[in-house]
Amino acid sequence: ADYLILSAGVDNVDKLDKAAGPWMQLLRQRFDRLSEIVKVTTTEPPLASSPPTGRRRWRLDSTIEQSRKLAAAGKGRIPPHLAAVPRDRAARRQYSFSRLSDDEKGDAPLFGAPGADTSDIADEQESGMSRCSLGTLVHAVLAEIDFATPGDFSELVERHARRQLLDTDGGLTEPIRLIEQFLASPRAAEIAAAATVYPELEFLLAWPPGCKDPDARYLQGFIDCIYQDAAGEWRLLDYKTNRVDERNLGAVAVQYEMQMLVYALATERILGRPPVELVLHFLRPGLEHRFPWDDTARRRVVDIVNLAIERQVDS
Repeated sequence: ADYLILSAGVDNVDKLDKAAGPWMQLLRQRFDRLSEIVKVTTTEPPLASSPPTGRRRWRLDSTIEQSRKLAAAGKGRIPPHLAAVPRDRAARRQYSFSRLSDDEKGDAPLFGAPGADTSDIADEQESGMSRCSLGTLVHAVLAEIDFATPGDFSELVERHARRQLLDTDGGLTEPIRLIEQFLASPRAAEIAAAATVYPELEFLLAWPPGCKDPDARYLQGFIDCIYQDAAGEWRLLDYKTNRVDERNLGAVAVQYEMQMLVYALATERILGRPPVELVLHFLRPGLEHRFPWDDTARRRVVDIVNLAIERQVDS
């Protein structure tokens, strides 16, 4: 980008160097003095032509009546440029990874072994909150919370619940319990001691990997958490609110294989080095499942994502 255009009601150019907003602070970090590089216009620019003195008004009721008469007589036509534009699924370039993953979760060839028993994966919430609402709320709080000094985070839960317009008549006991339980886990302690933590990291990954074509497809998504441990290694973490136990942990986790492998590939592209651990952390029981990340996994993720995209194009 060659130009950054800011539109604001600033009556004094010197105020640009005193603005306290987060975006202005960021600009001041990148530029020495904003007042020396920003052009402020205080006079109204001249117009190339005079505005019209009046406007022709159409009578809507008479137009509708004429249209009805034409239709009743079998006359009239729809101009070609008003016809519906046919959908071209093959022309799509950007894919929301969460949607791509959700569309494929039920397909046995991609996820899980045929006949795997996942009947008890249901996510009924004791608070009456829907699965989607609970997951969204818990993820939002974990993305903002300070793991080193979490303190009383109940107010943070309430604030995000209000922001998401959730029905909290059943209370917020369940999300608070899940977060409290996670904060007491060894995993949370490791995050608290991490040198660098990236919560809710958004990525845009060219597809296929390494493609330089500006018209290439892209995968877009959010990684729950990436952190660097005391040894300098990067670890990738994704939170889940599913009801699982030791018996069905593997059957549930395998449904998220494509998601975790894509996250690993995106992390590798972002950091320039592979993550040493890919972890699904199930908040309810405090159980974890790990996925390997090696050359076999890299080849597999390309195959299953290509298949998922082909199915969307053909559907």
